[in-house]
Amino acid sequence: MIVPEDLKYWYAISCPRTGIRFDERTLGFLDADGDGRIRSEELAAALEFLKSKGVSGEALESPDEGCEASLADNLSKQADLAKLEPSADEKAALEAWEARGKEPEVAVCGDATAAADAALAAVEKTVDEFFAPPDDMPLVTDEPDKELPLRDHLNPKHLEAILDFADKCVSPVLGEGKSAITRMEYKKLKAAFAPYREWVASKPVVNAKAKAALEEDEKLLRFRLYLGEFLRNYVSMDTLYEGVKPAIFQTGVLRIDGKEMNLCFHVESEAAHSALVAKSKCCVIYLKLSRPADKAERLVCAVVTAGRIGGLYVGRNGVFYDRDGKNWEAVVTKVVEAEVSLAEAFWSPWRKLGETVSSMVKKFFAAKQAAGAQTLSSAAAAPKEGAQAGGAAMASSVAAIGIGVGMVGAAAASLMAAISGMSAVQIAFSVVALVLVVSLPSVILTWFNLRRRDLGAILNASGWAINREMRFSMKRAQGFTKCARPSFAYGLAVAIAVVAVVVAAAVWNCRSKAAKCSGGGDVVVQQETTQEAK
Repeated sequence: MIVPEDLKYWYAISCPRTGIRFDERTLGFLDADGDGRIRSEELAAALEFLKSKGVSGEALESPDEGCEASLADNLSKQADLAKLEPSADEKAALEAWEARGKEPEVAVCGDATAAADAALAAVEKTVDEFFAPPDDMPLVTDEPDKELPLRDHLNPKHLEAILDFADKCVSPVLGEGKSAITRMEYKKLKAAFAPYREWVASKPVVNAKAKAALEEDEKLLRFRLYLGEFLRNYVSMDTLYEGVKPAIFQTGVLRIDGKEMNLCFHVESEAAHSALVAKSKCCVIYLKLSRPADKAERLVCAVVTAGRIGGLYVGRNGVFYDRDGKNWEAVVTKVVEAEVSLAEAFWSPWRKLGETVSSMVKKFFAAKQAAGAQTLSSAAAAPKEGAQAGGAAMASSVAAIGIGVGMVGAAAASLMAAISGMSAVQIAFSVVALVLVVSLPSVILTWFNLRRRDLGAILNASGWAINREMRFSMKRAQGFTKCARPSFAYGLAVAIAVVAVVVAAAVWNCRSKAAKCSGGGDVVVQQETTQEAK
């Protein structure tokens, strides 16, 4: 595998450890600083590590078959090492560490401190976001300080975790009977658990040298097995464009509206994600997934790259299949509309024209209905005057309808007059020209917009730092979204309609010409009769 040394040619320069499907232990080795993100410098350091061990980039394309067996043996040795008795010095260090863990400053909740810390960790990120002040908040504000309710008015998604947090953390540290906590009380609570977390992190490592050697061997083996795949999803995006197997950021397959979409991404916040997705020029739908049996919920988005979007709307149901083969109930919660295909662009002007005409007709009849209702109400109040007003209103309505019918009739007559002087071929060409004049501009504009679609903006919304544009071709778009083919009956109906229009035009043309010829013959006979009479 050839990896560009210049990082500006890489497709990605940073990605989160969450929302991707990859070997977690390998991600831990790549994330050297433990901040939850894999940066290009860390990946370059991993390549240098392999190079120092004599492993070339080409070896990452097809790892040795013995690597998996070697990794299994390494993990077995690490498990055996954990069972070995520590040395005298290590025993003394462990005893001192355990004694430190019993001090009141560390064991803030006694024997239940570990469970309490786990309950805090389960809600820590969510509560941190809740108490985080907005960036535009002034130094002095009249708004009251936020309070986090511990029982009432909670999102059902977080209710169980908050109740556990209140029972195991808030009550032992801040006191019983609290129904809510303030920002300062939450900071005090986190500060109380800081010594315990420092104590856990400072646990002495038993057989440290042997453990370090085995972990370095494990790191080498995992890099040889999995780093090539990560590079194809980070440096070159070959896995995505080849389409042989899903990329590490593709979360599953969505089936909805006669489509199978495999370009699905994990979403943390729909509002934050959708605010950035418009830059991609892609049609994206957001879905809430649920598995009632497991009481599990999650959010994903799917990119629509082919077909049509008319059947996708908020509330539409579908089924999502994750990478583990589990199926989830999916409900559309938001649609970010954009051009999807040239076929839809071709019919779009006609659909809009039909919607406009339909809207005008509805408005016309609604106005007449409202005027009639007003006239009737006025007539009920003043019978004599109302009768006159009702008659005037009726007359005006009939006149308006007559004018409309007359205009339609005049337009139809003009159209028929124009057609009567044309041959069948001319009529067919005229119809094709009319269709092209209406639809071709829309198709051309859509073609350019489809070529500008960029998946990099969607990955950026998912937390990736994308370094280059991620365009995709029309052919690849058909692979990302597979659509059911139109039925034979639908195609046959369209063909019959087209033939019927052409045949009707030809018949009308022939009849018009026959009428002219018949009229011309009558004139000639009349002229000859007149001459004989003279």
